[in-house]
Amino acid sequence: TEFALRVAGLIPERLMVEVTPAAMLSGIKTWVLLVVDAITFTVEDATPVMLTCPPDAREMACQTQGEIDTKFNDWLGDAMFSGGCNAMITNDAGTPPDACGGSATVTFTVSSDCEADVTCTATFTVEDATPVMLTCPPDQMEMACQDQATIDQKFNDWLDDAMVSGGCNTNLTNDNIGAPDACGGTITVMWTASSDCEGDVTCTATFTVED
Repeated sequence: TEFALRVAGLIPERLMVEVTPAAMLSGIKTWVLLVVDAITFTVEDATPVMLTCPPDAREMACQTQGEIDTKFNDWLGDAMFSGGCNAMITNDAGTPPDACGGSATVTFTVSSDCEADVTCTATFTVEDATPVMLTCPPDQMEMACQDQATIDQKFNDWLDDAMVSGGCNTNLTNDNIGAPDACGGTITVMWTASSDCEGDVTCTATFTVED
């Protein structure tokens, strides 16, 4: 006779009883008891996903857009994860920030077969370019009866007194057409500061030789 006992839905434990017929053993009955241990099949728990975002990054303005693009993509690649089952990492990064200033906040997501998605966020920032500050020299008045070479020199020195700061790759120009006549005249000059990160900034001033 065989009795089957099922344990916890796994491989059954069997209790077997064997009877030796009396005719074969001159009336002696022998009982054989065989017990087989239950076998346990275990699947280890998946290692939990561990996701580490890159630290927030901050870049100075006035780099080229190509440089910012490269640094942004390298930064995205610094996200790290471990654990999970068939885990994959993705992010929702769009285009890199503008080289003249801006930021991008990115969510990184690790998807695994054995647990809910794990996420973290980090921000990549490009500092805003410093605004252009342009200062024209004050209007200048010169007395008559100086020689032309002296007026020319004073006019050129006056032109150089224009000052500019800020901006990215800022270039300062002016529209002067030469010094006034030493016998008398006036020149109004416009200075223009051109920057990669904003519109042109201008100012004007006047250099006069008295009649």
